[in-house]
Amino acid sequence: MKEGSMLDAAERVLTAEGKEMKFVDLWGQVKADLDISAEEESQRIGRFYTDLSMSGRFVVLGENVWDLRSRHTYDKVHIDVNDVYTDVDERDTDAVDEAEEAAYNEYVRGDTGNDDEEAPADGEEESGDSKPRESAAELLGIQGEDY
Repeated sequence: MKEGSMLDAAERVLTAEGKEMKFVDLWGQVKADLDISAEEESQRIGRFYTDLSMSGRFVVLGENVWDLRSRHTYDKVHIDVNDVYTDVDERDTDAVDEAEEAAYNEYVRGDTGNDDEEAPADGEEESGDSKPRESAAELLGIQGEDY
């Protein structure tokens, strides 16, 4: 394997190509440039993708096509988060939502009335044998004045 940064290799590849590339093609050329073995490939591809995404030198143009940021204007590659995220209308709740929120708020405040028992999760049934839970000290084997 040759020494060098995968991002530096990606920059060399994109500069030499002179145009954007699909990630799979870019990765193939970076592997070849750095002489990355098949055994190392599975360990390094995820890191390469993460580094590429986090680096300010590169930009994804959509459909996993990458290029050098320096070749694109800000307005072409900037993503308006308002286009990605939608506002949740708080009025869009129903009686079930309100009951769940009230129950949750009671639980958080400790107003459930029965602090010793947890409600079974959705789809789970409560078991018939209700033996008392062990304390943390009992689980750790600490007795009496040992703690």
